Amino acid sequence: MRCVRWLRVGLCILALWLMGAVVGRAQPADSLRQVLVEALARGDAARLLEQAPPQVELALLGRGQLYSRMQARYVLMDFFQAYPPLRVKLDEDRLLEPHRFLVGRYWYARAAAPFQVYMRLHHEAGTWRLHELRVTAGRPRR
Repeated sequence: MRCVRWLRVGLCILALWLMGAVVGRAQPADSLRQVLVEALARGDAARLLEQAPPQVELALLGRGQLYSRMQARYVLMDFFQAYPPLRVKLDEDRLLEPHRFLVGRYWYARAAAPFQVYMRLHHEAGTWRLHELRVTAGRPRR
């Protein structure tokens, strides 16, 4: 009788711990998503790259390559100067472990239509990091 009671208590604790692990994994990506959207909307290259690994892939209007975080910062600063942001809106957020894909639109000053924004986050060592940022003109491919 006592063993059954302790087994139930143990199973409840395990269930609560597993639920916390799932919520704990989802929360950092959600907060990072918000940070990325706000940084894009403000044109804040430094904030955008805070959660990037030492190497990040940038593809801005067709020109893409792998940059160090510091190089990427200067490339993004030039981009934001040429295309000052007005608003950013996410349209899709898909989780395909260990990646999370964010797709949205980037409105900028003097724009007839927004750019398409694509971000790839990667889950590593218990945290999410921005590994790729792509900005393209035109409609997204479906």
